[in-house]
Amino acid sequence: MHVCHIGKGSVQEVFLKDFSICYGNVDMMRERLISYEYAEPSVKMLFQFCGSRIVKIDGFKEDVEMSCNSHTLLYTNINAGQVHYSGCEQQKFLEVNFKPSFLIPYLPNETIFSKFLSRIKEQKNAVLSGTKGLVSVPMQQVIDSIFESKRSGALQHLFLESKVKELLLLQIESYLKTAADDKAAVHKYHVDKIYQAKAIIEANIGHPCSLIDLAHQVGTNECTLKKGFRALLDTSVYSYWNDLKMQKAYKMLQESDASIADIALDTGFKTPQHFSTAFKKKYGITPGKVRTEPVAK
Repeated sequence: MHVCHIGKGSVQEVFLKDFSICYGNVDMMRERLISYEYAEPSVKMLFQFCGSRIVKIDGFKEDVEMSCNSHTLLYTNINAGQVHYSGCEQQKFLEVNFKPSFLIPYLPNETIFSKFLSRIKEQKNAVLSGTKGLVSVPMQQVIDSIFESKRSGALQHLFLESKVKELLLLQIESYLKTAADDKAAVHKYHVDKIYQAKAIIEANIGHPCSLIDLAHQVGTNECTLKKGFRALLDTSVYSYWNDLKMQKAYKMLQESDASIADIALDTGFKTPQHFSTAFKKKYGITPGKVRTEPVAK
C-alpha cells in the first residue's frame, strides 16, 4: 500500500495484479490541482462521497465533474491528466482502475454498454453515461467492507477482487435502470434533503427519532422522505438506521468491555431484551456469544 499525505488527510493506493484501488479522505484548505499518470489505458470506476472534484483527463473533450454522492464509469486510452480539488471542504472518494479485459466479459448486451464497448475496442476515450449515478447504500457498504478488512496476503487479494466485482455489478445494475425508475420520480429539489436525512441518522445512531421529526429536520414530509430514501438509497429509513445500530453494537461487543445493557442503551434500544432479539435476528447469534463465538458480518 502506498500512502500520500495531501492537505489534512491522506490518499491510499493499493496495487494488485489486475487492478488498483485509490481511496482519499482529506480536508482541502485551498484549491489544488494535482497531476497523475498511469502506465497503460484503463477503465475507471469513480465514486465521490463528500466534496467535489473535477477530473481533467488528457484526450477527453469535457472534464469529468464529480459531486457529492455520485459515481461514474469511464475508459481512458491516455491515462494521464489532472484532478482539480475544490477548497475549504472535506474530500472523500474511491477510484478503482483496471484493464479493459477485466470489464468486457461482464458488460450486458444493452445499447448503452454496446456503445461503451465499441469505444473501448476502438481505443477511444469514453464515459459510460453523461449522467452521474447516485451512490447507493449497497455500494457504500461494499466500499466500507474493503477498508475494514483485516485480511492479508492472498486472502486479502481474493477478498478485494470479489468486492471490486461486486461494486462493478452494482454500478452496472444502476445504469440498467430505466428513466422511468423511481429515482426519476424524486425531484432534484429533494435529493439534498434525503442525503441530509442520511447524515443526521449517521450522526445520531443511538438517538432515534420519528420519521415525522426527521422529515421536519430536513424540511420535507414523511411521505417524500420514505419514497426518496428508498429510491435514492435502495433501502428504507428504518432498515438503514437499524443496520447502522447493529454494526455499531457488533463493533462494541468485539472492541470494548461495555456491558450488553450499556451497548443496548448506546445504540438506541429501550431494553437489553429488545436489543438481544434484534441482534439475533440480524446475525443469528446472541450478543453474549459474539465475544466467544464471533461470526462474519
